[in-house]
Amino acid sequence: MTTSTCKVWGCSRPIDNAKYGKHCKQHREANLHNGHPTFKPTALSKHHASYNQEPTKAYQGGKKWYSEADLTHFENAFGRLLDEAEKLRALSPYRRLGDLPVRTQLLYLLKASVEAVGRHETMKQWLCIYLAANFKKALFPNRKTLAIFVCRKSLIRMINMPKHITSSGKTKRYRLNANRASKMLDILEPIFELSNAPINNVALWFRHYSYKLNLSNIQKRVMREKHEKNPNYAISLNQIKSLKSIERKYLGG
Repeated sequence: MTTSTCKVWGCSRPIDNAKYGKHCKQHREANLHNGHPTFKPTALSKHHASYNQEPTKAYQGGKKWYSEADLTHFENAFGRLLDEAEKLRALSPYRRLGDLPVRTQLLYLLKASVEAVGRHETMKQWLCIYLAANFKKALFPNRKTLAIFVCRKSLIRMINMPKHITSSGKTKRYRLNANRASKMLDILEPIFELSNAPINNVALWFRHYSYKLNLSNIQKRVMREKHEKNPNYAISLNQIKSLKSIERKYLGG
């Protein structure tokens, strides 16, 4: 017996289009956009509910590791890709980036990143995000969700997503959906794997990750102990920070 409601557990909304899937409209769009109907990309900031400590510390440790590791092979391979991206001509505002091949879409996104933050920061951001995500691969239900995390986190706050003018004269933003991100990761992954060519890089990466994770755990334990002694400790800490900020701004302290 076929069901007429969404197959996601706990969702009783009707199926949006039974011919092409078994999800309601909300979960079908989430599946297309994020690669999974109920997946939300892990946040790397404590301000968000989806924050996860381990990939965050892996990313932060990776940024320190990047300046010490031998990444000659990776930088040469990624540099050739960036050279190819920088040779591309600017797109017409009426041209839709999503109509181009996925490799060309990736090159245009890399070109925008290089123009915004430079080659070094672009390579560093992509590699550190990938290594952190690949280390905690168990957090992702499938490869598409892993690709979404890597591609979006590597571009967020680095570039403004390209826009094009539609036939009606409205402006529409480029959407980096799960299918596009998965194909982009297929292109980039062999380049990322070159970072592990010198075996010392792997041990060095784990050293920086362990240091960041242990430091974070110590800070959490200290805060918990202080909060047990004084439940208003966090509030008083914020008050002290506010007073110091006012003193610096108005009294030159």
